[in-house]
Amino acid sequence: MLDVLIKNGWVVDGTGNPAYKADVAIQGDRIVAVKRGLEGEAKRVIDAAGKTVTPGFIDAHSHSDSTIVANPTAESTIRQGITSEVVGNCGMSLAPMTEAARRSGSGGFGSFKGVEQPTGSFGEVLGKLEQMGMSDNLAWLVGHNTLRAVAGVSGSRCREDQFQVMESALREAMEAGALGLSTGLEFEPGRSATTEEITRLAKVAGEYGGFYASHIRNRDAHLQEALDEFIGIVRAAGTKGEVSHLNVRYNTGAPEGAWQRAVDSLEAARAEGLEILTDFTPMTYGIGSMASILPPWVREGGLERTVALLKDPATRARLRTDCDRYWRFIHRGEWHRVRMQSNPAFPEINGKTFPEIAKLWDKDPWDCYFDILAAAGPGMDGVVIVAHLFTEEHVAEAIRHPLFMLTVDGYTARIDGPLAEQLRWPLHFMGMMHYLTYHVREKKTLRLEEAVRKMTSMPATHFGLKDRGLLREGCYADLAVFDLAKLEEVSTIDQPLAYARGMDYVFVNGVAVLDGGEHTGARPGRNLKRG
Repeated sequence: MLDVLIKNGWVVDGTGNPAYKADVAIQGDRIVAVKRGLEGEAKRVIDAAGKTVTPGFIDAHSHSDSTIVANPTAESTIRQGITSEVVGNCGMSLAPMTEAARRSGSGGFGSFKGVEQPTGSFGEVLGKLEQMGMSDNLAWLVGHNTLRAVAGVSGSRCREDQFQVMESALREAMEAGALGLSTGLEFEPGRSATTEEITRLAKVAGEYGGFYASHIRNRDAHLQEALDEFIGIVRAAGTKGEVSHLNVRYNTGAPEGAWQRAVDSLEAARAEGLEILTDFTPMTYGIGSMASILPPWVREGGLERTVALLKDPATRARLRTDCDRYWRFIHRGEWHRVRMQSNPAFPEINGKTFPEIAKLWDKDPWDCYFDILAAAGPGMDGVVIVAHLFTEEHVAEAIRHPLFMLTVDGYTARIDGPLAEQLRWPLHFMGMMHYLTYHVREKKTLRLEEAVRKMTSMPATHFGLKDRGLLREGCYADLAVFDLAKLEEVSTIDQPLAYARGMDYVFVNGVAVLDGGEHTGARPGRNLKRG
């Protein structure tokens, strides 16, 4: 007897081929048949007439490892049809983590008030998550910034004993099934690392057939140099490659045609034989690290010194003319583009723009900015902002391009608990669904079948997630059932804490996690190992 039989649906199987009418049979954690007119008894029969049945979506660039402990049922994620996420991006991962590194505020994007993150080796932390249980699957990259924090590395100099600590931790992670290494080269403490340091670590990932994924050093005036460094590391280390969110923010000094030249360079590298892809986000807005506009000199000597400097009027005066990096439009005075995402000291301003904060506090935006960072103390690298980064035209040209997967670049979130006051931004609640509602249904940027391919089989094949990403006999039963016309993002800037609606059913490893649009509370998710 079958466990589940989904009948009469329009199957979009993840290959990019046209939709076709078929039934889908599930037994245990696998799809056992996909064809028209399936017969046989089943414990559960779902009539999907008029609905679309797809593989569960795979978010190939996620930071949900930062919030999964506080949200093991992946509430916002599951409701978008996402069944797997590649986490540990931008050089920051939940594991490995020592108590000393955690106390130093080295959680990066993972520093959330009220969220107690586990410590231990990579394998130990993943074991704790498996014991806790999760509603979706997680595939893991190991963050370079995290490795540096564990080894006590800052600045450009890395001692041999520190190298050995990082290499040992990375090797343990690769043997435990990690996909590879990620860097975040616009963020502390990794932005000062030399190419030689990164290459040496990437070679460890290469020994295991792993990945080097990178938030590269620059995406404006020096985009090409940053991309050339990335390609050189992939070539030297013998890894597969992933350029995280290859984009150009508007009005930040990028040369004319810089993005197209970068894409051309990726195509040339692929023609050479390097396995490299990239990805993009769904909206013109994006998240980022608030502290990353600070110059290196204010970060030298540790975070305690940095906090003291941020409180010094003379330092503040100097910083007003020396923060032309990362989100350079801030330096240009375009504060209306910047919105507070999450900070531990002043949760009441989360979701507000900096002009709104300045008016509320009766201060100039720069002083507000410095006050927020100083109040965060050792956790300042975990303070996250949101900004209007891209043009509509740039988003459309990127997500149409054949080398780009469709990702969210956000967190799994909730409308209640400690995450609710810290993740007040629509992206986390509707990012993946936005591709379907806006780019497919409204703007016709992509065909449904091509969008689904870029969200399923493309990342599964690229990252080696075996038997995922396709609706095919023998594949894992990760799938979504929905009516495209009825999908609703719901969450907006004015109403950020709202779950997306319209997904009828979501199965993870053969278990219904969303049933009739309601979360079942089931936690069948797994840590997906390199394979």
